[in-house]
Amino acid sequence: MTTMSNQEMAMKTRAELDAELIARVTDDEDFRALLLENPKDAIRQATGIEIPEEFTIHVHEEDSVAAHIVLPPSGQLTEADLAVIAGGNGLISSWARA
Repeated sequence: MTTMSNQEMAMKTRAELDAELIARVTDDEDFRALLLENPKDAIRQATGIEIPEEFTIHVHEEDSVAAHIVLPPSGQLTEADLAVIAGGNGLISSWARA
């Protein structure tokens, strides 16, 4: 496994990470099971990105009778939210510890 540098992580957006994970689970049932059971470990194994303990990731599997809609946060932005937006909204580097 190749570990990504902080600069490489900063270049990967959330959409790119999602697409990479979805492509992998299509061909790898063991990885799919790991991603559903322990998303942080699966992401670390696939990308080298360490997700901070205080950050929560939920992975859901859609089927023919269920769909999931992800809403943006409501209310005022926190200082941490503003820092992420100022650095480029949606960048995966906001998950990684320096």
